[in-house]
Amino acid sequence: MRRAIALTLLLTGLAPILFFTGSDVATLLQSQHTFTSISDPGNQINCTGCHSQIESELVGSLIHTDLDCEDCHRFNGTGITFASGDGTGSTPGNRSHAAYTPRCLDCHGGNGAWITNRTGRLVHAPPAPAFNETDYGSDYSAHKPFVEDSLNFELARGENEACLACHTDWSLDIEYTYFKSIEYTLSNWKLTSFSYTGEREYTALIEKSDAKHRFIATEGITCVKCHRNIYDALVNGTMGGTNEDYLTHAPIEISTGKVGHRWDTDNPWNHYRYHYVPSLNRATWVNRSYCYECHNVKRYAEENPGDEMTYDLDSVRADTNSEVVHAAEALWCQTCHGDGKTKEVIDNPDHGGEGHSKRSFVDDIKTNYARTFHGDICMGCHEAAVHPPMSGRCSRCHQHGNADVYIESEPTGYAENTR
Repeated sequence: MRRAIALTLLLTGLAPILFFTGSDVATLLQSQHTFTSISDPGNQINCTGCHSQIESELVGSLIHTDLDCEDCHRFNGTGITFASGDGTGSTPGNRSHAAYTPRCLDCHGGNGAWITNRTGRLVHAPPAPAFNETDYGSDYSAHKPFVEDSLNFELARGENEACLACHTDWSLDIEYTYFKSIEYTLSNWKLTSFSYTGEREYTALIEKSDAKHRFIATEGITCVKCHRNIYDALVNGTMGGTNEDYLTHAPIEISTGKVGHRWDTDNPWNHYRYHYVPSLNRATWVNRSYCYECHNVKRYAEENPGDEMTYDLDSVRADTNSEVVHAAEALWCQTCHGDGKTKEVIDNPDHGGEGHSKRSFVDDIKTNYARTFHGDICMGCHEAAVHPPMSGRCSRCHQHGNADVYIESEPTGYAENTR
């Protein structure tokens, strides 16, 4: 009996050894000892085996469809060494083994980068104007603060967060902070008092497919998706006004079809309105190209060459900084209306030739007040709907330059102009 028990224990102990040393070895993970070679030209590892979702996003992308995963994630222009080789001369990689998270500016910074795409053709990744320069270029770039703030985003992918926001199908939830209102006193064409109050918040929630590898062509980017508050103010008027012509963010010069000029008189005072879009056309005319007419004159001129005769596009383009910005320029009214500019302010001969001059008023505002207030200071008087309705009071502004102005920032934009 004891011999039987001992023999049973012996066989039980030998069984695992015989099992794993036999000619047919069983493994828990099939092919776990079959290694992928990376010594041959190109990458032998199937990235999309794990990242199939990204592959499907790129299939529907309008940009980068000619690139392989390695072109971005093993880009050789950063100084990072990736794992390569087999045996003598191989390396496990420096700072990255298989792949790294690239910065968009790795390829689109500086002078851009040349990349051999999946077809073997050499293609150029163009630089992103302004953002390709040290410190992201000029302060005239309207989206520079957004790019700088993205460095502190929770996901911490650097400037990529700002790039992905516009250039891919990534959903957005952005909160803007504005000053709430300004008040100022205008006496004899001089601002004798000025103050601002509080903060106003506006949230842009943009639901997209969340496909960060589905890239959007530049012409497919719509400004009003993020700047919906401006679109609503332009198309519907502001919440504080009772008249639809109460438009804080001044519409631009778009022809109404009248021969000989690009302005209209569709307002309670029957005055010619500069920077104006008739009410029936606002919903369709306020679009990306509309925004470019002020905020990127270079791109507007390229898309609308026929406007040269009426808009003097070449001269206005030279007045602006649109040659050196990426998407849009952060403007002062002085950018186009200051001393020596193509659209410089002239005193209205219809009112005795009196009024604010380009030197003493427009340029003075630029010098002494922050850009964030500049447009609202000008609009405090230039919104037709804030003109006093009583007859006989035009001279208080047009001849004497006297007014007490209160105006809120968008999205409400409510304004009063009294004295």
